[in-house]
Amino acid sequence: MTQYAASARTNQLALIGFIAAFLIPPAGVILSVLARRQLDAPGNSESGRGLARWAMVVGVLGTFAQIGLLLIWFSLFFRAVG
Repeated sequence: MTQYAASARTNQLALIGFIAAFLIPPAGVILSVLARRQLDAPGNSESGRGLARWAMVVGVLGTFAQIGLLLIWFSLFFRAVG
């Protein structure tokens, strides 16, 4: 019978940060930074570094997109009102 090694657990903050990056991008960035700190701690055997990295990328891009859309919305609003 073949024995398989137990796979490393995925960091929960990295997973939650990845999901949050699509829904609430600033929260995804914060959670992914916290996950990276946990993953870089000595003695940590969890996986999820790539997941945290992509959560950070998606969160930053989403945050910039939200800021851009908010600026466009404000400019259109003030043009219509003024």
